[in-house]
Amino acid sequence: MGDRNHLLKRRKEQEQELSSRGILGRLLNEVIWLAAIIRKMLRYQLEAMLQKDNSKPPFYHTGYQTKITITAHMTQMRLIDTSESDFTFYYYQIWNDPRLKFPFGNNSDIDRNTYHVVRRKYFGNIWLAESYIENELRSHIHDSSMSNRFVWLLSNGTVVYSMRMTVGLSCDLRGVLFPNGLYDCLMKFRIHSYTTDQVSMEWDSVNKPQINVDFDNSEVAVHAWQFSKCSSDTSAVVDSSCLQLLVNIHFSFASNAARLFLPSIFIVLVGWLSFWIERSEVSSRVKLGTLCLLAMITEQVGTKLLLPVEFNISSVEVWFVMSLTFVVVAMFEYTFVHAVDIFQEKVKRQEEMKKKIRTQTGGIGDTQDIKQRSNVDLIDMNTLSSDGSASGETTGNRNDDLMNTFGAKYIMMVPTGVVEKYFRILYPVAYLFFQFLFWTIYLNYEEVYE
Repeated sequence: MGDRNHLLKRRKEQEQELSSRGILGRLLNEVIWLAAIIRKMLRYQLEAMLQKDNSKPPFYHTGYQTKITITAHMTQMRLIDTSESDFTFYYYQIWNDPRLKFPFGNNSDIDRNTYHVVRRKYFGNIWLAESYIENELRSHIHDSSMSNRFVWLLSNGTVVYSMRMTVGLSCDLRGVLFPNGLYDCLMKFRIHSYTTDQVSMEWDSVNKPQINVDFDNSEVAVHAWQFSKCSSDTSAVVDSSCLQLLVNIHFSFASNAARLFLPSIFIVLVGWLSFWIERSEVSSRVKLGTLCLLAMITEQVGTKLLLPVEFNISSVEVWFVMSLTFVVVAMFEYTFVHAVDIFQEKVKRQEEMKKKIRTQTGGIGDTQDIKQRSNVDLIDMNTLSSDGSASGETTGNRNDDLMNTFGAKYIMMVPTGVVEKYFRILYPVAYLFFQFLFWTIYLNYEEVYE
């Protein structure tokens, strides 16, 4: 009997529980339905508000300055060459328009979680900031699937205007370590339609610009970035608001070392090979020296084209000037040695001719006859006309005795063979010393970036 009463009591409790659940379920469904109706009514109210023409600037309505805070989030950078780069980023502009407050609820504070996405057809009914990038080379707003322009409306009338755009900028290369260098890419944001008394721009102090971008090339990286007001703003006709974002891109030289430095090293080494060609091979040594000289000048001019037009002296220019100096020194050395050889040979031939005449005349021949005989061997071939006759005085008449030439005694003392041997050693030693000095300074040089 007791078990039966317990079962009946248990069944009654279950029926009461099911009944209460049904009531709560119905109440919950009614609450959800009412919330949907309220949201729909609120949406209708927002749509009705956005259909009004509020395209005039807010300061016409409020009577005081409209402040626009801006920020940017970089998503991609591409360094085109030493003077241009492309930036892709989200550009956000935020301001308050009291005419666009939500017509319901508490809208005294910004609630970033409560926002309304404005449909594109209402863009013409809202005043949107007319800022632009002043120093752009080219720009476009992305239009994948549709134009990437978005407007969010917060409850207190705050407007968030965002667009995804790509901008091409001219970047200034600075630093003496080219091709290791720093590129300054300046982006100037301006709103030119209104004076600073009407509309002002300032950087968002909470959501600061973000440039967390990894380049595809591991040798290119963002060194630093700065955002501030335009320091020297003289381009605008009226006193309009202007902000600037300066991005410093660091580019390392590793990928360019082979293209810039190795060819010139090989050219200098080829110039060194000319010392191993016999001094009598005039044509071979002159041709090889001329080839090295032209190759070095071509290499230097080609590198100069990579640098901006207005650019101070850089390490790569020092490199090429010194490499060109080594090539020129090689040519000067051969010119000097060859000229000394020719002079010494002429003096020896003159002495042999005098000795031969003395032997034939028994040492008492006519002195004038000796001079005339010796001068036969010293006629300058350039003074002969086309018919073979001398066109002027002979070399001997201009200079009877080569040993009386100024400095002839010292010239005769120059051992050209020894000079060649020493230059074969001094040339590479000097070049290795320059290499050590250049790379020691280059790799340890720390440039101060502003």
